[in-house]
Amino acid sequence: MPPTDRLRWLLTPDRSRWKPMLLGLGLFAAGVGAAATLQPPALIEAVLVVLAIAAWYVGACGMVGYVRWFFASELLQARRDKVDTVERENK
Repeated sequence: MPPTDRLRWLLTPDRSRWKPMLLGLGLFAAGVGAAATLQPPALIEAVLVVLAIAAWYVGACGMVGYVRWFFASELLQARRDKVDTVERENK
């Protein structure tokens, strides 16, 4: 699957998007932490930071997909509750 299709897939609403979201944020923290702690040569540090930013971007796309799913499911639940309330009042 090409990277752009993978990112589009992450942006679609789904319950399982929390996994790539947390993985991306964890890899971002690890990459930046390694660049700061190890203090490698400038070129290696730049590569670590670029990879960390890419991981953050993937995690952000996963977060968008998860938040979209979360709000859609909450809106659906609110509609169900409203219908249930109206049905109880009419009985």
